[in-house]
Amino acid sequence: MDFKTQNKNITNLLKFIDGCGGSNKLEIAENIMVSPAAVTKISKKLLGDNILLEKKYVDINGRKKNLLIINYNRFYSVGVLIEENSTKVVLTNLKNDIISELEFINNYNGNFENYLKALLEFIDKLQKKSEVEADKIIGVGVVMSNEFIVKKSLDLFKEDRFLTLKKSIMEKFEAYVFVETEIRAESLYQSFLEPEHKNFFFIKYEEKRGSSIIIDNKLLNPAISHYRSMGTRHFIVEPNSEVYCEVCKKKGCFETMVSPKNIINDIIKENNYSSIKKELYKNMSLKEFVKRAEDGELDECKSLRKIAKYIAILMINHNNLLPLDTFLLSGETFKSTLFLSYLKMYLQEFQLGEVNEKLIVVNTEMKKEELIASFLPINYMFYNYHFAENLHR
Repeated sequence: MDFKTQNKNITNLLKFIDGCGGSNKLEIAENIMVSPAAVTKISKKLLGDNILLEKKYVDINGRKKNLLIINYNRFYSVGVLIEENSTKVVLTNLKNDIISELEFINNYNGNFENYLKALLEFIDKLQKKSEVEADKIIGVGVVMSNEFIVKKSLDLFKEDRFLTLKKSIMEKFEAYVFVETEIRAESLYQSFLEPEHKNFFFIKYEEKRGSSIIIDNKLLNPAISHYRSMGTRHFIVEPNSEVYCEVCKKKGCFETMVSPKNIINDIIKENNYSSIKKELYKNMSLKEFVKRAEDGELDECKSLRKIAKYIAILMINHNNLLPLDTFLLSGETFKSTLFLSYLKMYLQEFQLGEVNEKLIVVNTEMKKEELIASFLPINYMFYNYHFAENLHR
């Protein structure tokens, strides 16, 4: 069995055992579609490496059997979520259960060296606080929110600093580092939670928004080096727009046109509102905005239709370039029947009516957003079994 095939089988075996909480070798072989002999060979290696444990149980016929379960405390993962004003750091086991967590304020005024020093200190503090041995940390996942990328990374992270960040963490903790945007990392986690969706376009639209593509349960073009290529979708959806984007340096891009701030500004410009009503709109949450549209407010309905149109254009662009099995829609906005009706209307108008059958609204609620960061090393290191041949940890 070559290394590539073995890794794939190990991935399938570990994901199956994780999904069912434990299984015997025969059930594993039937479900991951390999021979019982192959499962025996793989499980022997994983048991020897203390990745799997054997648990005795008695089946319904009174026969004693061995159940294979994952040793979730064999290794640990660090997740770093960098948001606009704060950074959250968590340490989890392989189940992605939080063992320890910390948070600090991003008050470094664009000074990268000071920020990096603070981040390294907090990861070190987290590891010591949890009393987890450093060599049991398989990796560090660093996830940057869209708000941070747009508003802060222009100052804090220049072209070469992602590499500096990764190198500094790897040198200090001898662990692999994976950097992604929040939406891309969330779509990868979504793929793990719902593995039946193998090829999909993930769209999130709420206070946090963005999109990414998953092919065969993997991120499309996962390697990133700078915020300009970090998966943000800056397609031009309004060629005649005068709205300028600070990130892509273009006018009428998707990210700018669907931003709640731009939508609210358009409503205020088009209406002669009093200062009180202007403040009402400026302080309005997206959830409240959608609710007002559902209640029949004309300006809100008009704006919601515009957002649906731009999302439909985005979906069409992707469907033409790379036909996908499913479109996963995440966020409170997609739970609005009014908004979904607008979206389907534009899809049909653009002669993509068959896409309606591919729309799935995601109901998974993320307990803690920083878990998508700690999942990155678990996904790339543990489930793909990228360890040294002779494990000594």
